[in-house]
Amino acid sequence: MQISDLAAAALAVFAPPPSLTISEWADRYRYLSPEASAEPGKWSTARAPYQAGIMDAASDPETETIVLMTSAQIGKTAMIENVIGYYVTQDPSPILCLQPTLEMAATFSKDRLAPMLRDTPALRGLVKDARARDSGNTQLHKQFPGGHITMTGANSPANLASRPIRIVLCDEVDRYPESAGTEGDPVALATKRTATFWNRKLLVTSTPTIKNLSRIEQAFLGSDQRRYWVPCPDCGEHQLLKWANVKWDEGKTETAHYVCEHCGSCIDEQHKPAMLAAGEWRADAVFRGIAGFHLNEIYSLWRRWSEMAADFLTAKHAGSEMLKAFVNTSLGET
Repeated sequence: MQISDLAAAALAVFAPPPSLTISEWADRYRYLSPEASAEPGKWSTARAPYQAGIMDAASDPETETIVLMTSAQIGKTAMIENVIGYYVTQDPSPILCLQPTLEMAATFSKDRLAPMLRDTPALRGLVKDARARDSGNTQLHKQFPGGHITMTGANSPANLASRPIRIVLCDEVDRYPESAGTEGDPVALATKRTATFWNRKLLVTSTPTIKNLSRIEQAFLGSDQRRYWVPCPDCGEHQLLKWANVKWDEGKTETAHYVCEHCGSCIDEQHKPAMLAAGEWRADAVFRGIAGFHLNEIYSLWRRWSEMAADFLTAKHAGSEMLKAFVNTSLGET
């Protein structure tokens, strides 16, 4: 081997990782686990194209805070996992993942994080098994080269007042208590831990609850308020997908379809993938370092419009509480 070859090999060992966005990292490295996904195997952002803009905001140097106000069934947890995987391998940092309760934090660690660490080759071996004698890791605190990840509950004030953190991931914030013990708002406490980092990131996600009381609604209103516009397959005009435009024949929810607000064309479910692929995020407010995203279940490739129609009729007949749950968890609205 030539000296130049040895030098090149030595430099390769110490070379920085390739510069990737989070969606590029996921497409290159991420594998979904069978116990955590209905579609295990190699990740593809093209499966749900709206996820790219959300994930990439979390690796954008100009963005400090990412707000995600959504329905269920849009892949939110998988996106959070990708953010974690990216910062473990590409930009090692201290990470805090905050769940509503300690029990939910333990469940996330066991059912979501551990399978990802096991089944994604780029992550395998970076975090030692908590059962290893010298690992220094527990179910709720895991070290990796250059950083660590702590998982805790918003109801645990002691765990919100320790180590400095660069990446804070606050999941389902509308389920947090008003105060972590007597210490104050859990999101504010977690955010204080990022004060020493000029390149900090705060990701706040939730399905919303009650208007004017919802944490995620207030955070979204303080963002640039991005929504996903998709084109009609017939007239080509872009529009937001709204529940008022989902129609079906009386008593036949299986006939559910979408009516274009521009040309009146009836759009079948089969057109949804192409519409999403041609869609784009558009902001309604000025960007000041806070990227906000709103998305409802009408966009989801894991939920059919006919299923939503059936759920809506069930909720409507069941009463106000069920209808409120439909508005919150299916439409992503307060």
